[in-house]
Amino acid sequence: MTRKLFSFSKSLPIVLLVSLLGFSSCTTPSETKQTILPEYETDGFQSLRLDARILNIIEEWAMPMEPPYIEHTLSPNLSGMLVDWATRVLVPVGGSGEVVLNITQASVKMTALPRSERLVDLFNDKQEFMVRADIKAKLLWIQPVGGKQVIIDLSATASNTVKETATPNERDLIIREVMIDTIELIDEQAVREITANKDLNRL
Repeated sequence: MTRKLFSFSKSLPIVLLVSLLGFSSCTTPSETKQTILPEYETDGFQSLRLDARILNIIEEWAMPMEPPYIEHTLSPNLSGMLVDWATRVLVPVGGSGEVVLNITQASVKMTALPRSERLVDLFNDKQEFMVRADIKAKLLWIQPVGGKQVIIDLSATASNTVKETATPNERDLIIREVMIDTIELIDEQAVREITANKDLNRL
């Protein structure tokens, strides 16, 4: 009995070698290129000195938790990015008055695009999803000294498409870029509107 066991064990390396060679030929690992998501930094935005004593931020946007909305799966989400932007950019330097940023929408949606039925499109890398980010907010300035008040409507939209062959990492990169584009559009509008108002800004 001992010899049988020993004889079987001698043939085992050959069987294992053949099995491993066959397995390795079928499971050659493919290299997946990882794309680093761009960091969201507010340091690049210019601060706006406002004639107010305090900044208050109100988030009225109720984040939907179902498709096509996806912001509840994102970190940071668009609303949080907007709050970070406002904290960095809207700087109260006055002795009185109040600035209120009321966020009414900060949404990110990913919707499926219609599929083409043309034969020629079967061989093309088609766009599969549309990613869209929308921001709507009101900037309210109340200055009791002199009874002054300003209301500025802020809004921005950015979008891009995702190819059907895109990896999850490439998809996340597009989503992050669309969100950053939307914040930059809001910043451009805020700078334009605030600098044009001589009562509100103290540049």
